[in-house]
Amino acid sequence: MMRLSSRLIDIIKEATEHSFGDVAVYLFGSKVDDSKRGGDIDLAIETTVDRELFRKQKIAFKSFLFRRGYELKIDLVQYIETIDRLLFIEIEQNSIRLDNLQN
Repeated sequence: MMRLSSRLIDIIKEATEHSFGDVAVYLFGSKVDDSKRGGDIDLAIETTVDRELFRKQKIAFKSFLFRRGYELKIDLVQYIETIDRLLFIEIEQNSIRLDNLQN
């Protein structure tokens, strides 16, 4: 189902709330597939802010994790209909929404 610990999910949810506010966050890519090994953490943030603000929020997100001792390989993308169509479909069909998971 997914290759992230409950603690890591909680810290990702905290970092998302701190950096982006009350938005949906989705895990996609190799960490969703239990049969795969390695890989970075691919997250899609559902927000309609402009690119510059999203870039600043990404920096805040990674800084939040770093200050808490988490040095992780994380790719953050903006989940909005104007992104690459194949990426949008991948997230839509093969992701797990993290912000409303109960651990």
